[in-house]
Parts: sequence; structure tokens; C-alpha cells
Amino acid sequence: MNELATRAGNDIKQMAEILSTFPEPSKWTQKQKEQAIEFAALLDTAQKVIAAKNIAGINYSGEKETFLSNAGRTQSEHTRKAYRAGLERLDAWAAAQGINPLEMTPAQSDDFIYSLRGRSAASIRLDAAAASSFFTWIHRRHNAIDNPFRGSKARPAKKPVKEVDPPQAAAEIETIIRELPASLAAAAAIMAYRGLRAGALPTLSIAGGKFTGYSKGKPIQGKLPPEALAAIKAASLPLRGPFAGVLPNTLEKQIARAIKKLYQAGKVKAAYSAHDLRHYYAITEYRKDRDIRRVSKLLGHASIQITQNYLEGLGEVE
Repeated sequence: MNELATRAGNDIKQMAEILSTFPEPSKWTQKQKEQAIEFAALLDTAQKVIAAKNIAGINYSGEKETFLSNAGRTQSEHTRKAYRAGLERLDAWAAAQGINPLEMTPAQSDDFIYSLRGRSAASIRLDAAAASSFFTWIHRRHNAIDNPFRGSKARPAKKPVKEVDPPQAAAEIETIIRELPASLAAAAAIMAYRGLRAGALPTLSIAGGKFTGYSKGKPIQGKLPPEALAAIKAASLPLRGPFAGVLPNTLEKQIARAIKKLYQAGKVKAAYSAHDLRHYYAITEYRKDRDIRRVSKLLGHASIQITQNYLEGLGEVE
């Protein structure tokens, strides 16, 4: 590879010297036009040789592991696992095609995405996001690598998100907590009165009215309001791990099913989801003083802009 690069470099230098003697393009002879075409082909070959040399020096497996261990969004264990699975699918597809992933073209990235059809649209978008995030990251470390997934139209379009309809009054929350089975009522109280995600509940540990745990892979802590503590006590749940071993998805489905029954019985105005309880908390806190920064901190958002968008979606800000 070094010999090829050296020879190409010498040829380019020689051809460039010849071209420097040419008149303006409109006055080129047929022979000069042929020499210019030859030079362009030589330059293209040289660029490919140099790119191949740069790519050959990249430890793909090592870079991938570094990305999964350190890149921003992959700090969430759930995201890390999802991204790893997506990149493994990319590697398997590239191997079947006889392609080096680092040399993929935009057309090949589209073909990879098309090959995922049969899986859910959300799963396909997640795999494409994993690949795109990795290529963007590695481009910063090795500028010979471009991101072939950037701008791809092959990703399935997102369907319109359902209209958010959180509980409208404290009385509805009180009804939900009073009517739900005790353990579900405790979970609902934590989400409605402290705004924690269902995914954080299995990691919670409570002492002295304060909680610690993890939400989206990040440590969280704070004080639980009396209503939430009372619901945990009423359910006779241990404070050190009231929801240990419970799967968040299972918990969300159980709460949604229980609230749907209340809706069918005419006890609440809508079949609210578990996440609607967090929406209720966000609205309640924001209306206290309209302080987005404070609400952002309470919700554990990564930025004020996320909270701004969140509240916009709830119809609280414009």
C-alpha cells in the first residue's frame, strides 16, 4: 500500500507539472484533453488508494467498543444494548455483502436499512440511528470516514404521536391512587406526585423520605412527597427496594389496564397511560411558578430545551 501511494504521488506530481504548461481549457488540443482526462483518472485512483490506506489503519472492532463505552447517548445501559445490537446487525449484513462497513456508500446504507424490513418501524429507526451515531462519532476521530447514513430517506417515517391527554385535576389522580391495587397505586403515586419514570422505579431505594436510583442510566436522587410515601406504606412495600425485580414495561401495562377499567366504569375522564401521570406532575409543577429550569431539574431532563419541547407538547407553553 505504501509503494502504491508513493508511485501514485510521483505520477500525480509529474502530470501536474505537464498541466501547468497548458493554456486555458478552451484552447486545449485533443492530446491535452486526453492528458487532462488521464490526470483526473489518476487523481481519483490516488484518492482511493490513500483512503484505503487510512481505513486499513483503523481498528474497527476497537473503535466500536470505545464508542459503545464512551459516546454520549450510550451512557444509558438500555441505549448501549440497543446500539450494540444494531451495529451487530450492520456487521452481519456487511459481511454477507462482502463489504467493509467503513467503506459503505450512501446507497449501501440505504440497502442495509431496506434489509431490516419485517421488523417494527421503531426498531429499524433505532438501528439506523445507532449506525449513524457511530459513523458521525468515528468521523471525528478519522476524517477519512464519512457518515453514509446521514440524510438517508430509507428510514421509516415516524407516525404522528397520539395526542397527549394527562389527568386534568388532582381529584382524578386521587381517584386513580385510591382505586388501583395497592402496589400499583404506590407506583402511580410516585409518578404523579414526584414525576419519576416507570423505568426508574425498580432501582429506587428510600431512606428518611429521600430516594436514590437510576433513570435512563443516570443516577437520580431527591425527596419523595408525603403522598407517595403514604402509598408505599399502605402497600406494605419495603423502602429499600419497593419495586425491585419489577419490569418497567410490565408495570406500565398493569397501570394502564387498571386505569382503563376506571375509565370504562366512568370514574376518570380518559384511559390514561402510566406516563400520563408524569405529564400531570410536569404540568402541576410548571403552573406553580412557570419556572422551566426548575421543572427541567425535577424531571431529570438533559437540557432546558427538552423541557421546553415537553411542555409545548402538553400545551403549556407556545
